Amino acid sequence: MSVFQINKENHLQLVYKNNVVIARDGNKLIVVHSKRSIKPLLPFEITKQVYEQWRKRDSRMDFTDTPYNELFTSSVIAQTELECVLDFNKIEFIEN
Repeated sequence: MSVFQINKENHLQLVYKNNVVIARDGNKLIVVHSKRSIKPLLPFEITKQVYEQWRKRDSRMDFTDTPYNELFTSSVIAQTELECVLDFNKIEFIEN
């Protein structure tokens, strides 16, 4: 199995077992999967403080080993300006 296929398989397992999957882009934390958030639209950047607050409320969060720029095509990344969430309360969630 190729390295690409293994990374893809690992990423899919992360998505399946976690509510939130975060990718890194340098020092940026980028939410690439969320089962419960509806706004802002994915992907979006969060600060370390937002991550810590979210982690307290949801233990099913994990980081993907696949860098953000490898998860999407370069044209999508170039055209998409990520919204940066500075306040956890700005994230809208689906009611359970």
